[in-house]
Amino acid sequence: MFFKKAKKALEEKSNRLQGRTDLLEAVCAAAALVANADNDISDAEVDATVKAVKANTALAGAFSPSDIDKNINTALTTAGGGRVGQRQLMKEIEDISGDADDGEIIILTALDIAEADGDICDDEMKVLKKIGDAVGQNVENFI
Repeated sequence: MFFKKAKKALEEKSNRLQGRTDLLEAVCAAAALVANADNDISDAEVDATVKAVKANTALAGAFSPSDIDKNINTALTTAGGGRVGQRQLMKEIEDISGDADDGEIIILTALDIAEADGDICDDEMKVLKKIGDAVGQNVENFI
């Protein structure tokens, strides 16, 4: 019985996200901003970004692996584009509605990237707080 309910809830989340490329773009934008918090995106951060986004079962159920990869690569490239690219990524995040579930998905994914190396550095925390403010979530509630 529990598994049927859990499967149904997952399907409902995936269905809710189906076609919501704005949310996928915002999740990837947040991940890329955190990965680039120190202005250097390492291979480990790229790997952590891919794992974190694909680990979200609702996103993975709503988008193909190639769509996810394409959005991650675009966001990581944009993050490396200096202030202009980083502002563009923040705009992607800000454009998401005030939906608490969407904000939670974005924050949790960004936190996974920040913690990929074992701890959250000051630069990453600054970025996480900006992202949290943009989606109406207090990042401290998720740490």
